[in-house]
Amino acid sequence: MPKKIITEKTLPLALYELDKWSGKLTWNSFAEQLAKVLGEEKISRHTLLSYPALVEAFNDRKDSLKESVKDEEKDITLDFAKQQIATLEAKVERLEKQNEKLLEQFVRWQHNAYMMPNVDMKLLNKQLDKPLPEVDRR
Repeated sequence: MPKKIITEKTLPLALYELDKWSGKLTWNSFAEQLAKVLGEEKISRHTLLSYPALVEAFNDRKDSLKESVKDEEKDITLDFAKQQIATLEAKVERLEKQNEKLLEQFVRWQHNAYMMPNVDMKLLNKQLDKPLPEVDRR
């Protein structure tokens, strides 16, 4: 069975690499950079294409990079600040889209539960609002 490279722990790292990316963005260059960050020998673009969250974030970042205009300034501090701002703006944009999709999913679930016959919405809300059980990690 092939090794699973993108997991719940490594997905945020991959998304962060996309958020801070500047310059020309290609699947191969992104795969090389991600392999370095994750300590892998090599990651193929086909592996990355199998993760829908990465594909969507990649396409969004590529579009935003095409739209951005690069100013050539010599001030290193200003360049660093601009890079930080661009990284944070890309992350905010990605998280806003993700949040919007989750809200849409919640509304869809709510509507589907309401439309189910013999579902007591008060009982369902009571069950869904229960706190998570405590975990004893001894």
